[in-house]
Amino acid sequence: MKADKNLNTTRKISYAGLFFSLALTLFKLFAGLLGHSTALLADSIRSFSELIDELGKLLDIFIASKPEDWSHNYGHGKVATLFMGAGACVVLFAGIQSISLASEKLLMFIQGRETEVPEIFALSAAALTLISREIVPFFSRKARKKVEGVSSEIDFYAKKAQIRSLFLSCFVTLGIGCTFLPGKNWAITDSFIAVLISLYLLGNSGRLLYGTANELIEASLNEEDNRKIREIINRTEGVMGSGELKTRRIGNGIAINACITVNDSLNIQEVAEIADLVEDRLKAAYGKDIYTLIKAEPDPERNCSFQKKIGFPEEGKKITI
Repeated sequence: MKADKNLNTTRKISYAGLFFSLALTLFKLFAGLLGHSTALLADSIRSFSELIDELGKLLDIFIASKPEDWSHNYGHGKVATLFMGAGACVVLFAGIQSISLASEKLLMFIQGRETEVPEIFALSAAALTLISREIVPFFSRKARKKVEGVSSEIDFYAKKAQIRSLFLSCFVTLGIGCTFLPGKNWAITDSFIAVLISLYLLGNSGRLLYGTANELIEASLNEEDNRKIREIINRTEGVMGSGELKTRRIGNGIAINACITVNDSLNIQEVAEIADLVEDRLKAAYGKDIYTLIKAEPDPERNCSFQKKIGFPEEGKKITI
């Protein structure tokens, strides 16, 4: 009952963020076009990237978080990955167009030609979006606190993203406002800010595309995560060491394939209990929905090989009958 209530609350938060990002994107786009502000146009692309993030969260709730079935043995996590990769391509293309437009205005200014200066409408729109930045996030934070089971780490990253977004909105508003200062040199601040915002968008979309490609080609987790996983395995009671470790990401989840070494005096039941304990430790650290496959082998330093035990000849030697 509580889980359903928390899921409904999470959906409401995602819907609110979705409509807020959509409204900001459209408002900034039209305000940038009507107010002749390239910085506001670049900022509308940033709002569009936030819209894609909110759509990704909804997709994760409705599709990507569905359990595995007969045709999707590892779940549906890569649906969200494909969507985010496609969204990153759109943002990358829009960012290239934005930086091209801003660079053209910068070149015109350097050549001494007259460029369009943002109108007061663009400044008012930027200031309005800056104020509205605190409205929906405020209610989202209040709703998020009511949801049980939301980790402090997720809340930390949400606050960090909100602070970064607020800072960029202030940056855009300041850049447009500087164009109204006396002197011709201030007229270029709008295009200069547009170039910086576009570079930020290109960097973000590039990182997202790199992560998407890595996941689709089954790349391993980063070195820090692999080290942490191996530490969890080696510290588990009954584990004498660990061998081969394979990891990969599946949407928001991960898959871990590990080989552990145990004492040869243990029976099958005891070895199975140790493997189960390793899985429990990994799931406690990375979530219950991760995929784990733990293979147990006897410690090679304390055991002779099976071939030597039964008298099999070494490689290259012939058996005499």
